[in-house]
Amino acid sequence: MIESIDMSTTAFDPKDRIRLSCNVLKTLACIFMFIDHCGYGIIHNYMIVHAMDILPEQYKTLNTLYETCRGIGRLAFPIFCFFLVEGFIRTRDVKKYALRLLVLAVITEIPFDLGLYGVTFKWDHQNIIITFFIALVMLALIKYITENFLGISKPLMCLTHICTVIAFGDLAYLARADYSWKCILLVAVLYYLRSFETLRLLVGGAVVSWKNYAPVSFVLLYFYDPSIRPKHKYAFYLFYPLNFLVVYLLAKLII
Repeated sequence: MIESIDMSTTAFDPKDRIRLSCNVLKTLACIFMFIDHCGYGIIHNYMIVHAMDILPEQYKTLNTLYETCRGIGRLAFPIFCFFLVEGFIRTRDVKKYALRLLVLAVITEIPFDLGLYGVTFKWDHQNIIITFFIALVMLALIKYITENFLGISKPLMCLTHICTVIAFGDLAYLARADYSWKCILLVAVLYYLRSFETLRLLVGGAVVSWKNYAPVSFVLLYFYDPSIRPKHKYAFYLFYPLNFLVVYLLAKLII
Protein backbone atom coordinates (compact mmCIF):
# COMPACT_ATOMS: atom_id res chain seq x y z
CA MET A 1 0.00 0.00 0.00
CA ILE A 2 1.40 3.34 -1.04
CA GLU A 3 0.62 6.24 1.23
CA SER A 4 -0.53 9.40 -0.44
CA ILE A 5 1.94 12.19 -0.13
CA ASP A 6 0.75 15.78 0.21
CA MET A 7 2.63 17.61 -2.51
CA SER A 8 0.98 20.94 -1.82
CA THR A 9 3.48 23.64 -1.02
CA THR A 10 3.20 27.31 -0.57
CA ALA A 11 3.85 29.14 -3.83
CA PHE A 12 7.15 30.94 -3.87
CA ASP A 13 6.82 34.70 -3.68
CA PRO A 14 9.98 36.71 -4.45
CA LYS A 15 8.76 39.34 -1.98
CA ASP A 16 9.49 36.83 0.81
CA ARG A 17 13.18 37.12 -0.06
CA ILE A 18 13.48 40.68 -1.34
CA ARG A 19 12.07 43.67 0.49
CA LEU A 20 12.99 47.17 -0.58
CA SER A 21 12.39 50.12 1.70
CA CYS A 22 11.38 53.59 0.64
CA ASN A 23 14.95 54.74 1.32
CA VAL A 24 16.49 52.07 -0.90
CA LEU A 25 14.11 52.77 -3.78
CA LYS A 26 14.58 56.53 -3.53
CA THR A 27 18.36 56.09 -3.40
CA LEU A 28 18.23 53.98 -6.56
CA ALA A 29 16.02 56.63 -8.18
CA CYS A 30 18.53 59.34 -7.25
CA ILE A 31 21.36 57.32 -8.84
CA PHE A 32 19.31 56.77 -12.00
CA MET A 33 18.42 60.46 -12.09
CA PHE A 34 22.03 61.60 -11.64
CA ILE A 35 23.16 59.35 -14.51
CA ASP A 36 20.38 60.85 -16.64
CA HIS A 37 21.41 64.42 -15.83
CA CYS A 38 25.07 63.64 -16.56
CA GLY A 39 23.98 62.26 -19.91
CA TYR A 40 22.21 65.45 -20.87
CA GLY A 41 24.19 68.11 -18.98
CA ILE A 42 27.63 66.75 -19.88
CA ILE A 43 27.59 64.32 -22.82
CA HIS A 44 24.81 65.99 -24.81
CA ASN A 45 26.20 69.48 -24.29
CA TYR A 46 29.74 68.29 -25.09
CA MET A 47 28.48 66.88 -28.40
CA ILE A 48 26.87 70.22 -29.25
CA VAL A 49 29.85 72.39 -28.29
CA HIS A 50 32.40 70.15 -30.06
CA ALA A 51 30.20 69.07 -32.97
CA MET A 52 32.72 70.22 -35.58
CA ASP A 53 35.66 68.46 -33.91
CA ILE A 54 34.17 65.04 -33.18
CA LEU A 55 34.95 62.25 -35.64
CA PRO A 56 32.02 60.07 -36.85
CA GLU A 57 33.12 57.05 -34.79
CA GLN A 58 33.58 59.19 -31.70
CA TYR A 59 30.18 60.75 -32.24
CA LYS A 60 28.59 57.29 -32.52
CA THR A 61 30.20 56.19 -29.24
CA LEU A 62 29.19 59.38 -27.43
CA ASN A 63 25.65 59.17 -28.77
CA THR A 64 25.34 55.55 -27.60
CA LEU A 65 26.59 56.56 -24.16
CA TYR A 66 24.16 59.48 -24.12
CA GLU A 67 21.19 57.29 -25.06
CA THR A 68 22.17 54.73 -22.42
CA CYS A 69 22.37 57.39 -19.69
CA ARG A 70 19.00 58.80 -20.71
CA GLY A 71 17.47 55.32 -20.79
CA ILE A 72 18.71 54.53 -17.29
CA GLY A 73 17.39 57.89 -16.14
CA ARG A 74 13.86 56.93 -17.19
CA LEU A 75 13.80 54.50 -14.26
CA ALA A 76 13.75 57.36 -11.76
CA PHE A 77 10.56 59.09 -12.87
CA PRO A 78 8.00 56.36 -11.99
CA ILE A 79 9.63 55.76 -8.59
CA PHE A 80 9.36 59.41 -7.61
CA CYS A 81 5.76 59.56 -8.86
CA PHE A 82 4.93 56.47 -6.83
CA PHE A 83 6.30 57.98 -3.63
CA LEU A 84 4.61 61.29 -4.28
CA VAL A 85 1.30 59.41 -4.13
CA GLU A 86 2.43 57.39 -1.11
CA GLY A 87 3.44 60.60 0.62
CA PHE A 88 0.06 62.15 -0.08
CA ILE A 89 -1.77 59.09 1.27
CA ARG A 90 0.33 58.93 4.43
CA THR A 91 0.99 62.59 5.25
CA ARG A 92 -0.66 64.15 8.27
CA ASP A 93 -0.54 67.62 6.79
CA VAL A 94 -0.85 67.94 3.02
CA LYS A 95 -0.42 71.73 3.23
CA LYS A 96 3.06 71.38 4.73
CA TYR A 97 3.88 68.70 2.16
CA ALA A 98 2.82 71.03 -0.66
CA LEU A 99 4.77 73.92 0.85
CA ARG A 100 7.95 71.82 1.01
CA LEU A 101 7.56 70.93 -2.65
CA LEU A 102 6.92 74.53 -3.65
CA VAL A 103 9.98 75.80 -1.76
CA LEU A 104 12.11 73.02 -3.27
CA ALA A 105 10.82 73.84 -6.76
CA VAL A 106 11.84 77.48 -6.38
CA ILE A 107 15.25 76.62 -4.91
CA THR A 108 15.94 74.08 -7.65
CA GLU A 109 15.07 76.15 -10.70
CA ILE A 110 18.42 77.93 -11.10
CA PRO A 111 20.53 74.76 -10.45
CA PHE A 112 18.21 72.92 -12.88
CA ASP A 113 18.86 75.41 -15.67
CA LEU A 114 22.59 75.54 -14.92
CA GLY A 115 23.01 71.77 -14.81
CA LEU A 116 21.11 70.97 -18.00
CA TYR A 117 21.52 74.09 -20.11
CA GLY A 118 24.42 76.02 -18.62
CA VAL A 119 22.31 79.19 -18.20
CA THR A 120 20.83 80.87 -15.14
CA PHE A 121 17.26 80.99 -16.45
CA LYS A 122 15.49 79.04 -19.15
CA TRP A 123 11.83 79.91 -19.16
CA ASP A 124 10.60 77.21 -21.53
CA HIS A 125 11.47 74.24 -19.29
CA GLN A 126 10.79 74.02 -15.55
CA ASN A 127 12.02 71.39 -13.10
CA ILE A 128 9.88 68.38 -12.22
CA ILE A 129 9.27 69.45 -8.62
CA ILE A 130 6.91 72.06 -10.05
CA THR A 131 5.08 69.22 -11.80
CA PHE A 132 4.96 67.27 -8.55
CA PHE A 133 3.54 70.31 -6.76
CA ILE A 134 0.80 70.62 -9.38
CA ALA A 135 0.10 66.88 -9.09
CA LEU A 136 -0.11 67.08 -5.30
CA VAL A 137 -2.62 69.94 -5.46
CA MET A 138 -4.62 67.84 -7.92
CA LEU A 139 -4.71 64.90 -5.49
CA ALA A 140 -5.82 67.17 -2.66
CA LEU A 141 -8.64 68.55 -4.81
CA ILE A 142 -9.71 65.06 -5.92
CA LYS A 143 -9.84 63.93 -2.30
CA TYR A 144 -11.82 67.03 -1.31
CA ILE A 145 -14.35 66.50 -4.11
CA THR A 146 -14.72 62.82 -3.21
CA GLU A 147 -15.32 63.53 0.48
CA ASN A 148 -17.53 66.62 0.19
CA PHE A 149 -19.75 65.99 -2.83
CA LEU A 150 -21.31 62.71 -1.81
CA GLY A 151 -24.75 63.70 -3.05
CA ILE A 152 -23.90 63.76 -6.75
CA SER A 153 -24.35 60.72 -8.98
CA LYS A 154 -21.47 58.34 -9.71
CA PRO A 155 -21.31 59.23 -13.44
CA LEU A 156 -21.11 62.92 -12.57
CA MET A 157 -18.48 62.25 -9.91
CA CYS A 158 -16.46 60.25 -12.44
CA LEU A 159 -16.75 63.03 -15.01
CA THR A 160 -15.66 65.58 -12.40
CA HIS A 161 -12.56 63.54 -11.59
CA ILE A 162 -11.68 63.13 -15.28
CA CYS A 163 -12.07 66.87 -15.89
CA THR A 164 -9.90 67.59 -12.84
CA VAL A 165 -7.08 65.37 -14.11
CA ILE A 166 -7.29 66.90 -17.60
CA ALA A 167 -7.30 70.46 -16.19
CA PHE A 168 -4.20 69.84 -14.08
CA GLY A 169 -2.51 68.08 -16.99
CA ASP A 170 -3.14 71.20 -19.08
CA LEU A 171 -1.78 73.36 -16.25
CA ALA A 172 1.45 71.35 -16.08
CA TYR A 173 1.78 71.58 -19.86
CA LEU A 174 1.22 75.35 -19.91
CA ALA A 175 3.72 75.77 -17.07
CA ARG A 176 6.26 73.95 -19.27
CA ALA A 177 7.03 71.73 -16.31
CA ASP A 178 9.15 68.62 -16.79
CA TYR A 179 7.08 65.59 -17.93
CA SER A 180 4.01 67.91 -17.83
CA TRP A 181 0.73 66.01 -18.42
CA LYS A 182 2.48 62.62 -18.51
CA CYS A 183 3.40 63.04 -14.86
CA ILE A 184 -0.13 64.14 -13.95
CA LEU A 185 -1.61 61.10 -15.70
CA LEU A 186 0.74 58.64 -13.98
CA VAL A 187 0.15 60.18 -10.55
CA ALA A 188 -3.62 59.98 -11.09
CA VAL A 189 -3.41 56.32 -12.15
CA LEU A 190 -1.25 55.40 -9.14
CA TYR A 191 -3.68 57.18 -6.83
CA TYR A 192 -6.90 55.72 -8.20
CA LEU A 193 -5.47 52.19 -8.20
CA ARG A 194 -3.90 52.48 -4.76
CA SER A 195 -6.08 49.65 -3.39
CA PHE A 196 -5.12 47.21 -6.17
CA GLU A 197 -1.41 46.55 -5.76
CA THR A 198 -0.70 44.33 -8.78
CA LEU A 199 -3.04 46.16 -11.15
CA ARG A 200 -1.56 49.46 -10.00
CA LEU A 201 1.93 48.38 -11.02
CA LEU A 202 0.83 46.84 -14.32
CA VAL A 203 -1.18 49.87 -15.43
CA GLY A 204 1.55 52.19 -14.19
CA GLY A 205 4.07 50.31 -16.33
CA ALA A 206 1.75 50.61 -19.33
CA VAL A 207 1.37 54.37 -18.79
CA VAL A 208 5.16 54.92 -18.95
CA SER A 209 5.79 52.44 -21.77
CA TRP A 210 6.47 55.39 -24.09
CA LYS A 211 9.92 55.69 -22.49
CA ASN A 212 12.65 53.05 -22.78
CA TYR A 213 13.31 51.13 -19.56
CA ALA A 214 10.76 53.15 -17.53
CA PRO A 215 8.36 50.20 -16.99
CA VAL A 216 11.21 48.30 -15.31
CA SER A 217 10.77 50.67 -12.35
CA PHE A 218 7.55 48.90 -11.49
CA VAL A 219 9.44 45.62 -11.11
CA LEU A 220 11.49 47.34 -8.40
CA LEU A 221 8.36 48.86 -6.87
CA TYR A 222 6.81 45.40 -6.64
CA PHE A 223 9.30 44.68 -3.84
CA TYR A 224 8.46 47.84 -1.92
CA ASP A 225 7.80 47.17 1.76
CA PRO A 226 5.83 50.03 3.36
CA SER A 227 6.36 48.55 6.83
CA ILE A 228 10.00 49.67 6.78
CA ARG A 229 9.95 53.23 8.08
CA PRO A 230 11.75 55.81 5.91
CA LYS A 231 14.71 57.70 7.32
CA HIS A 232 16.51 60.91 6.39
CA LYS A 233 13.70 61.96 4.04
CA TYR A 234 14.98 65.54 3.81
CA ALA A 235 18.27 64.28 2.36
CA PHE A 236 16.37 63.36 -0.80
CA TYR A 237 14.96 66.88 -1.01
CA LEU A 238 18.51 68.29 -0.85
CA PHE A 239 19.89 65.85 -3.39
CA TYR A 240 17.72 67.15 -6.21
CA PRO A 241 19.14 70.70 -6.49
CA LEU A 242 22.64 69.57 -5.47
CA ASN A 243 22.88 66.97 -8.23
CA PHE A 244 22.37 69.69 -10.84
CA LEU A 245 25.14 71.79 -9.31
CA VAL A 246 27.50 68.79 -9.43
CA VAL A 247 26.59 68.18 -13.09
CA TYR A 248 27.17 71.88 -13.86
CA LEU A 249 30.62 71.86 -12.22
CA LEU A 250 31.62 68.62 -13.98
CA ALA A 251 30.45 70.06 -17.31
CA LYS A 252 32.58 73.15 -16.72
CA LEU A 253 35.63 70.95 -16.18
CA ILE A 254 35.00 68.63 -19.13
CA ILE A 255 33.43 70.89 -21.77
